[in-house]
Amino acid sequence: MFDRQTLSLYRRLLGYIMPFKSLIAVTLLALLTIAAMEPAIAMVLKELVDESLIAKNPDSFVMMPLLLAGVFIIKGIAEYFSKVFSQWIAQKAVLAIRADMYHKMQHLPFGIFQSYGTGKLMSKITYDVPQASNALSTAWVILIRDSLTIVALIAYLLYISWQLTLLMLIVGPVVAYIIDKASKLMRNSSKAMQRNMGQLTERLEESLTAHQDIKIYGAEQYEQTRFQNTATELLNNSMQVTKVSALNVPLVQVLAAIALSGVVYVAMQMSAQNLFTPGELLAYITAMALTFEPIRRLTSINETVQKGMAASESIFELLDQPNEANTGTHTLENARGELQFNAVNFSYPNSQHAALENFNLTIPAGKTTALVGQSGSGKSTLVNLITRFYDADSGQILLDGQDIQTLERHFLREQIALVSQKVTLFDDTVAANIAYGHSEHDRDAIITAAKAAHAWEFIEKLPAGLDTSIGENGNLLSGGQRQRIAIARAFLKNAPILIFDEATSALDNQSEQMIQRAMDTLKQNRTVIVIAHRLSTIENADNIVVMQHGKLMEQGNHAELLAHQGIYSQLYQGQEFDE
Repeated sequence: MFDRQTLSLYRRLLGYIMPFKSLIAVTLLALLTIAAMEPAIAMVLKELVDESLIAKNPDSFVMMPLLLAGVFIIKGIAEYFSKVFSQWIAQKAVLAIRADMYHKMQHLPFGIFQSYGTGKLMSKITYDVPQASNALSTAWVILIRDSLTIVALIAYLLYISWQLTLLMLIVGPVVAYIIDKASKLMRNSSKAMQRNMGQLTERLEESLTAHQDIKIYGAEQYEQTRFQNTATELLNNSMQVTKVSALNVPLVQVLAAIALSGVVYVAMQMSAQNLFTPGELLAYITAMALTFEPIRRLTSINETVQKGMAASESIFELLDQPNEANTGTHTLENARGELQFNAVNFSYPNSQHAALENFNLTIPAGKTTALVGQSGSGKSTLVNLITRFYDADSGQILLDGQDIQTLERHFLREQIALVSQKVTLFDDTVAANIAYGHSEHDRDAIITAAKAAHAWEFIEKLPAGLDTSIGENGNLLSGGQRQRIAIARAFLKNAPILIFDEATSALDNQSEQMIQRAMDTLKQNRTVIVIAHRLSTIENADNIVVMQHGKLMEQGNHAELLAHQGIYSQLYQGQEFDE
């Protein structure tokens, strides 16, 4: 059951309950009391037979029933405290594990976060943690209580007759071998179950977020089949664990029963030869019978332990991922927003092609720079590198002459406001979404930002105005309204660098004109980077950068690039400013 890897995992898992040493001590005392009461039952029965029934000792007529009742009362009280305290300790540990996992998720590097995927990360918290919780609550209590119980009972059996007890223990190595084999089989199946559960959560998350696309493309049956296949695989692995566990328990019990039968036969022969008193014979058989239930529980708990260890392995795999590096220590006073790319090279993980290759560009402070190019040209990669969602493989990116690698990461991101094509809103009020991450802003500042983004006109008509809840990802708002809330959030941040990644793509012409006017105001004394395909945005930029396959091909203003009759001119004529 406990190989070296399992012991290492379990020790680490138990580290989460170490802060509660006093409660652990009380729980262990309760478990020790429960274990001691098991042989005490056999001892009382021995005296009951020998003293009360055979010797007719009048003092024992009252004492023995009282002792028997006292044993069960003490055992019941100890069981209550062990169960309540162990569960409380386990739940506190689960709270700590979930907090650590959530903290880790907030600080994962962008690339690792993407490689896991939302569904798998959700599964780790929703499925893996409860599995590990069972190993922290039910499992360790049973392991300690029943192990102590078996030790106490065997010690009592050795006291009565060590020869018979050694005969009974012959089956021990066989039982250990069976449990070890079952543990390995269940661990492998449990690991497969963790993967299946991650895939199932991923399928569910995809189908719920893409339900409109599923309906419009008539893909209901396709998604049903994918979900069913994953669920069936999960079922198969679950049944594999169940079958191994179901075979493991009765097999151990059969072996124990065979040993018990042999021992009872020998004990009866010894009793017939007056080597045992009737009370000792009854006590010995009772103590042997009492070992059955703890052996059964220890064998059954193997399934819980293996599932918990597989879950713990999955949890610690996440927790052991490196945090997003924050090696920078410098800050800037009054950042102007000038950006320079010097011989920057970058490739995404597992990609065979460079996203940026020997890229050189200066984005002047206080000016608007538009990035133009077809899909895959590297426009969004520039944004990912500026924000340090990814770090360049080589070369330098400078902010006001300072290498961004040397800037404190939080400070760097404070200088940037990002509005992307994929708007992210939270299930909260309008005010909370606009002031997201900046709860210190007062309502006047929020209203000003909303007006600047031309969002106030619809906000004030909402049932509770700024205090209206907008639902999951703002699904109670229209696309254009959601976009304007996101832009208002960027306005409120008041950062020197503004990045608009297709920020007006969800707006109709009238709404876009509102945003363009707001952007014209916002551009003053700020560095604006625009990724867009609408000509109204690109034509007004101070500088247009044309990219292709991760390289800078052309740059200049709209008139200069048209006169150059190069790639920009071809894109302009073909209207191919796509992302």
